Amino acid sequence: MKNSGLWKCFSVHRLLVLFALLVPSLALAETHVLRIGLLPVLSARVLLTNYQPLRAYLERELQQPVELVTATDFRTFHLSTVAGEYDAVVTAPHFARLAQIDAKYIPLAAYRSANRAILITSKDRPLKSINDLRGQSLAIPDRHAMVVSQALYWLGEQGMHAGSDFKLVETPSLNSAAYSVQNHQSVLAVMAPTGMKQMPDSIKDSIQVFANLPELPSSLIWMANPRIAAQVPQFKAALLKLTNAIPEGALFLESTGYIGLREITLDEMKTLDPYAKELSGMFKRP
Repeated sequence: MKNSGLWKCFSVHRLLVLFALLVPSLALAETHVLRIGLLPVLSARVLLTNYQPLRAYLERELQQPVELVTATDFRTFHLSTVAGEYDAVVTAPHFARLAQIDAKYIPLAAYRSANRAILITSKDRPLKSINDLRGQSLAIPDRHAMVVSQALYWLGEQGMHAGSDFKLVETPSLNSAAYSVQNHQSVLAVMAPTGMKQMPDSIKDSIQVFANLPELPSSLIWMANPRIAAQVPQFKAALLKLTNAIPEGALFLESTGYIGLREITLDEMKTLDPYAKELSGMFKRP
């Protein structure tokens, strides 16, 4: 009888210990899943793979499960953003400003990385002069991308206009635009610095830079849906302290070419108004 009583006590003790160990996991599982939308600048497979270390880091820092999602194209992504389908987004600067104006999204941080349009051509059949684009094709990732807007504006200044002087070939991602040049379907493609960094060696070895355009105001920006406003200070702090000194940070920054995140001010967001206005007009057109 005594042994039976001791065994019961021991069993109860073990159950209590196991329960104590499970409580944090159960609490995390029952917590609202933080849904983060990623602008589809790359293929979904590459994009989601690159962000896995950051997802694990945010889960630990925020003590909350994190789900990463993307969309088929920029337009769909932005419409989902303003419709409130994401708790937070990583989006282009002009999309970020439009989300702030139209849906009260809150700026969290911006990547410390140069952002500009880069025009690339093939090594074996390089474009020698911008006039040689006439009658040819220019590959672009998504016509709503900020680097595309910059590239088309710059080409217009050179007297080259899409439709009348050259054809636009819209592709699903930056890598796809580069493939178009590699396969000689296009003589030029619009690229971004992060796209160049994340490009497979099989493409890098076959292309070269034709032109680097001036640096844009900022790179991709993290924005929070106003419904998670209470979490913004903690979320923002977690992003700003992400460095190479953190294992997940080292993996993420190495794979993407970013060099950390920084604060972004309201004044900086306001400088994006001309781009946001143009983008808004594009969304209103059929």
